[in-house]
Amino acid sequence: MSRLDRATRVAAGDDGRHRADLDPGFLIGTALNGGYLMAVMQRAALQRAPGHPHPVASSYHFLHPASPGPAEVVTEALKTGRTVTSLRTTLRQGGRDLVTGTIAAARLDPGAEPDYAGPAPAVAPPERCRRFDPRRSVTGEEGFIGRLEQYYTEDSWKALTGKVEDPVPELSGHLAPAPAEGAPADPADFLPVAVDATPPVVTVLDSWRWAPTVELTWHMRAAPEPGPLAFRARSRLAAGGWFDESVELWDVKGRLVAQGRQLARNGR
Repeated sequence: MSRLDRATRVAAGDDGRHRADLDPGFLIGTALNGGYLMAVMQRAALQRAPGHPHPVASSYHFLHPASPGPAEVVTEALKTGRTVTSLRTTLRQGGRDLVTGTIAAARLDPGAEPDYAGPAPAVAPPERCRRFDPRRSVTGEEGFIGRLEQYYTEDSWKALTGKVEDPVPELSGHLAPAPAEGAPADPADFLPVAVDATPPVVTVLDSWRWAPTVELTWHMRAAPEPGPLAFRARSRLAAGGWFDESVELWDVKGRLVAQGRQLARNGR
């Protein structure tokens, strides 16, 4: 069993309440990574959607930071249908709501051929990318960063390290669970972590600082094959202390497997 599988385990109780024990290994500084929290909440919610194992559309609002230790996930089925089950889920800790979200769960056909698919970006393979994360030197610890292997293209690495004169907030490369962590039993369980895994794209405009997510929506487009995910992240506007960030993920077969978009505060 992978660390992510263990760290997202929930114990079902009465009335849609699930007990969780949040893993300190997913900390960035003093707060747990939002993608990890989404993975915990998703696991609890999908237990209430038999026959619909895939979170095709999810939206989360982040109200307060979460800390390691005991927590509760409360889930409610809003609508149960043959094609889609809609659920509401809330993460609570110490009697306070920390994250609230809605999930539309369905079943994706792994053999379905797309009617149309845009081309995957030309991202250099991991062996031609650089391993790097600007958060490591600032936080002084691994935490969440140690859970991942992150590879950045040469252009992205130059932008993150201040070697570009007029940087554009865009990053690309590859993501995968670190080998010592083990691969999740279902590669799709890594997707909510992956859509919120990289440093904020606005890091290229200055240096990495805390950039808390306010709202994040992501779509699962296909069940990924095992292996690293190619990613592209970019922002359209950073202004007034706010920025948006869009992320797309492709599996080793070049299929688009997830899309994410978030609004966050800029810590600059």
